[in-house]
Amino acid sequence: MTHDRDKQSSEARFHKLFDDTQAMSIQGYRADGTVVYWNAASEKIYGYSTPEALGQSLYDLIIPDEMREDVKQAVAWMFEHQQGIPTARLNLKHKDGSTVPVYSSHTVVALPNDEPIMFCMDADMRALEVAEAEVQRLSYYDPLTDLPNRRLLLERLASITRSSNNDEPVAALLLVDIDNFHSINESLGFSIGDRVLAHCAQCLRRLSQSPDDLARLGKDEFAIVLPSPHSSFDAVAAQAEHLATEVLQALETPLTLNDASHKLSACIGITLFRCPNAMAGDELLRQADIALKTAKRSGDTAISFFDRKMESAVKERLQLSQALNHAIERHQLSLAMQPQVNKYQQLIGFEALLRWNHPELGEISPADFIPIAETTGAILSIGDWVLEKSCETLVRWATNSSSKHLKLSLNVSPIQFRRGDFVPRVEQLLKRTGANPKNLRFELTESLMVGDINFIVRQMNSLRQLGVSMSLDDFGTGYASLAYLTQLPLDELKIDRAFVQDLDQRGKGELLTETLISLGRSMNLAVIAEGVETDKQFERLQELGCEFFQGYLFGRPSVDAERYFND
Repeated sequence: MTHDRDKQSSEARFHKLFDDTQAMSIQGYRADGTVVYWNAASEKIYGYSTPEALGQSLYDLIIPDEMREDVKQAVAWMFEHQQGIPTARLNLKHKDGSTVPVYSSHTVVALPNDEPIMFCMDADMRALEVAEAEVQRLSYYDPLTDLPNRRLLLERLASITRSSNNDEPVAALLLVDIDNFHSINESLGFSIGDRVLAHCAQCLRRLSQSPDDLARLGKDEFAIVLPSPHSSFDAVAAQAEHLATEVLQALETPLTLNDASHKLSACIGITLFRCPNAMAGDELLRQADIALKTAKRSGDTAISFFDRKMESAVKERLQLSQALNHAIERHQLSLAMQPQVNKYQQLIGFEALLRWNHPELGEISPADFIPIAETTGAILSIGDWVLEKSCETLVRWATNSSSKHLKLSLNVSPIQFRRGDFVPRVEQLLKRTGANPKNLRFELTESLMVGDINFIVRQMNSLRQLGVSMSLDDFGTGYASLAYLTQLPLDELKIDRAFVQDLDQRGKGELLTETLISLGRSMNLAVIAEGVETDKQFERLQELGCEFFQGYLFGRPSVDAERYFND
């Protein structure tokens, strides 16, 4: 009798748990599809009340006609083998006929002397799809002015420079910088500064050929792309100068701020380029920026064109490219380790960050030399060096009881990852060094998802079979969608620092951060937030469900990682 009472008590607890679960639809079905269980969340997601659903057929209630045969086969297989099938994203049917996207998992429970029952657990993806669309929008548009941001501008430039026709037209890129904008923020306040930026965006919209040709690049800097059918540099230069003059005149129109009239001024740098063109968008921006700085230094004109007298920046890039070819052999590269911690601020691992210290050029930022390395192909040998040093580091840590459990994360360039021999090279290096692959984690950026997604998945699966874990870096800022995430064999999502910094605003950034954390946890992925710099951010991230953290609050990158676990 005691055993029966315990069993009944346990069953009652589980029934109450299932009934009260608001976030997860749970349904139970017999082998023929008859509904035997339907919790409150199922009523909310699919529109049928529990009395309406019980005794009805799964196939009539929520399965679209085009899926019916496939679902029947899957259900038959599960009851025959008495086990579930892999979780999947499905588009099911609401009572009103609308589509309900869900992330669905299934299992068959078969108890002695009892009829087997298939349980389906469905998470409603509709709110996440809305949030994903907002994440994607913020990834490509400036939230203040609603203009395209730098990322979208670079894509626009890439599209223009790839275009080809017999005329080989010339295009222009204009960089607009508002003079003394910081004084407006300091004297009138940031809200007034935001009004000024919105006003500038409106002026540019009125003058541009298309909204797609505009962008806000930074605090007070805007860009205008000027496509042209002309193949003459002189003709396009005249067009660009005319547009720049109109922009300056529009910005000089008096603006009322705090009941006082203000007149803005600006400087504009212009570069011209022929299409098609192998020059990267970053290089075009660099040229326009050189011209802009020339205009700002000049007391005679507010408009300046890039020309060959401004080649110092291009020469510097060439100098870096040549020096980079010898950086490994001359022992100029190093790895700086930034600690990663759990919610108790206990050390769980490090991210390896590449550093280049040149004897003449000094400390060179990865933001300056990594794009060069990727363009020239030097990233392949550098990536091999980083991987080898990381493995050697893991072997060294394995000899210390206080560090043998630590994971080491390192960034892998998309160019390196797409190599056909990348996986064999990793396997060979792991064997040669004796490093434990379970302590090695590769961080991949969302830009990797542009291309053959099936190849990417195969590469990731092969690496995971070796024991290496996978992290999606800077999640939420680029190309990855929920559809991609259901395909990728990931172990971790890394929340970009931009979202962490927005937590202080308690606005959309916080909502998106919460959504991204919830998404990662619902997919059984570790979620780590980078760029944590304040106790307030740390506390808020914990409240939102994040469990792992990285940032200056816990330690800056250091070539001496041992100091973090030998103290």
